[in-house]
Amino acid sequence: MAAGCSLSSLLLVQTQLDHSLQDAVSTEQKEKLVYEYLKKLDGRGQDLKVPEFEDGLEWLNTKSPLSLSKHLSGKVVVLDFFTYCCINCMHLLPDLHELEHEHSDKDGLVVVGVHSAKFPNEKVLENIKSAVLRYNVTHPVVNDADAKLWQELEVSCWPTLVILGPRGNMLFSLVGEGNKEKLFLFTAAALKFYTGKGEVKNNSIGIKLYRDALPPSILSFPSKVTTDSSGNRLVIADTGHHRILLVRKNGQLLHSIGGPKSGWKDGSFAESAFHSPQGVAMKNDTIYVADTENHLIRKIDLLEEKVSTIAGIGSQGTDKEGGATGLKQQISSPWDLALGTAGSNEDNVLWIAMAGTHQIWALFLEDGSLPKGCVVKKGTCIRFAGSGNEENRNNSYPHKAGFAQPSGLSVAQEEPWSCVFIADAESSTVRTMSLKEGAVKHLVGGERDPLNLFAFGDVDGAGINAKLQHPLGVAWNKQKGLLYVADSYNHKIKVVEPKTKQCATIAGTGEASNALGPAFTRAAFNEPGGLAVGENGRVLYVADSNNHHIKVLDLETQTVSVVRETSFIKKAETCMQNGRTVC
Repeated sequence: MAAGCSLSSLLLVQTQLDHSLQDAVSTEQKEKLVYEYLKKLDGRGQDLKVPEFEDGLEWLNTKSPLSLSKHLSGKVVVLDFFTYCCINCMHLLPDLHELEHEHSDKDGLVVVGVHSAKFPNEKVLENIKSAVLRYNVTHPVVNDADAKLWQELEVSCWPTLVILGPRGNMLFSLVGEGNKEKLFLFTAAALKFYTGKGEVKNNSIGIKLYRDALPPSILSFPSKVTTDSSGNRLVIADTGHHRILLVRKNGQLLHSIGGPKSGWKDGSFAESAFHSPQGVAMKNDTIYVADTENHLIRKIDLLEEKVSTIAGIGSQGTDKEGGATGLKQQISSPWDLALGTAGSNEDNVLWIAMAGTHQIWALFLEDGSLPKGCVVKKGTCIRFAGSGNEENRNNSYPHKAGFAQPSGLSVAQEEPWSCVFIADAESSTVRTMSLKEGAVKHLVGGERDPLNLFAFGDVDGAGINAKLQHPLGVAWNKQKGLLYVADSYNHKIKVVEPKTKQCATIAGTGEASNALGPAFTRAAFNEPGGLAVGENGRVLYVADSNNHHIKVLDLETQTVSVVRETSFIKKAETCMQNGRTVC
């Protein structure tokens, strides 16, 4: 017998187990508690059933659409309700990868990603395909664009896991990230319990990875780009290939560092490894890298051709205060970097958009000072602004401000600005952070309610009347006194005049495409993620992430071109001799 239900019905049953597990000490105690819970739940005579997937939904990584009553019958199923923009959902993926490595579908376990979009752009299958590739998702994913199953089960936040038994019967739910121990405990117990009852089947469900049907690309989801002070060299975070490229502005490759496999390894350019690097900053012959999925800050010395780690411990941290020296300080998903000055020493601080804790941090490269004159020693990595609550909260006191997945930084050191511009992705705003007193203020986008993270759109206008959709990048043009914004989910490049807070589209049609134009008004982008100003303010480089290109916007002629990429492969082959970089 079965009854339709919501997560609130399951919560009434699971609450007692959760309380009991808090008091349990040993693994044996926990396993026994879960076994007794499953025995009691299974003996109720009435399953808490999950509704069937609707007909006509779009699926990825499968040969055909899946059915709970047919293909997934006899399986312990983990439903992962996620949206691909969400940093908390990204943090959950390594746990799911590890779980799938431990238990395959032939062991009776299947993970199904139920994509339930926050932003309109995320409802589009092609964009979900890009996210599946970017984050190396290898389990089935269904595009529940209208969030029907989310609503039926009364899911309330991303991510939420719902664990089902072999009859489609709900067993457990886990809300948010950081539940790895329970996830592994619950799934192992469910497999053991139902295998003992003879209800688990060992058939394959027919996985067909989307990535296997695609040709290789020279760049793979390049997320950020920056230039050196001369404007002659570009640094590209080739995120999908887990490498950093240093190229001349004509496309000539100078160095390829890391890749193609992910990892964490310091050393020579040939042996070093990154994991989905994003933000890059450069001064002279030093490149700083936000090694996002390694939760590290890395340093590339171009003269010695060495890579080293200068902050982070190599795993996701939960600390929201900081203050330890770099290699002892845990950090969480650093997304972008910008060099700046705090105190008297020029470029003595590396600003970090710490997307994982919704904060702005500072890594002091030399001694410096925080607002109010607090002296900070070289090597210290510390929270500068943001409470750690996911909010769109502006405040004169930096620690009381709130960000929502800050993803892009650009510094305007000069007066009258003296601030860091911040692309705050999940609040769909651009904010400023004062370098003098740390005050966080609104510039464009969003709305006044600090808890409303759904005030997005595509509207040119001033201040709060302008609307953005998940902006990921900003770049300050000192020569023109203008700020450029990668309005990522609107597939546009916009410009902001800080004095008047006027925000206007300069390039992009609003449709995800790859047209060069060449005129700005006819050019198209696909989730551009990073920007950099070059050639004394005359050009704007765009990391057009889902198109796998670095595009060049000539701000004088208003035409668009692409950085030449063919030399990336040819030069890379000649740069390696006997396993070492010789360029």
